[in-house]
Amino acid sequence: MLAPELTFGEPDTISNDQGYFGPDTITWKIHSDVLAVVGGVRALFLQALEPRAFGGVQAHSRYREEPFGRLLRTAEYIGVISFGTKEEADRAASKVRAMHKALGLNIPELLLWVHNGFTDSLLDIALRSGMNLSKEDQDRYVKEQLIAAKLVGLDPQICPSNTTELNAYYENKKHKLVADKAVKESARFIFLPPMNKFFRYLTPSQFLWAIVVSLSFAALPRWVRKMYGQSWRGSTLAGPKFADASTNLTLKILR
Repeated sequence: MLAPELTFGEPDTISNDQGYFGPDTITWKIHSDVLAVVGGVRALFLQALEPRAFGGVQAHSRYREEPFGRLLRTAEYIGVISFGTKEEADRAASKVRAMHKALGLNIPELLLWVHNGFTDSLLDIALRSGMNLSKEDQDRYVKEQLIAAKLVGLDPQICPSNTTELNAYYENKKHKLVADKAVKESARFIFLPPMNKFFRYLTPSQFLWAIVVSLSFAALPRWVRKMYGQSWRGSTLAGPKFADASTNLTLKILR
């Protein structure tokens, strides 16, 4: 059973209702940044390593038929809960919860995995690109995301509330992750998705996507890149140790 094509609309920018976050939150600062899209794609690479989460995507997603659809819908959802009114956020979250329930994907452990993937990835890209965030700001961001967790149906009590807890989550999760042939094939698909000939040859879309996806993968933790192993061209995807510095510099230049 394929997941329904959810739509969430654009956030209301006129209402006085600033939603669950507001302009003074770290969430607004990070999620409004132009490089947040790099964090979103990074999260996809990371999330694919959880067998049940990946199985759900394989079984219910149309990502091969519409490779950019999943990313765009996810970005739309994050935009609504981050910047929309409370009513808009509640309505969008209700659609997602209903879909998860219908597909049997409302499993706390899986929801937590996806939630942490986005939190970790968006924060990581913000830091790598030079956004001025103190340790207190970073912890505040993770804590703010407990609101997003609750909206999607998670009990905030089981979610990390600071960066120390978030890092500990991944340390404890590493041994349960898998990068099998299907996962690596999905990574290749993200790198080289089918693209309309008009966009591929007559616009900079392919070039821009190559930049986004390459930076997204390069920004993954080295242990994740090592799990993906060899690329289809034979090179080591983990990259040398200085690759992290190169990735960070590139992101800072793009900012």
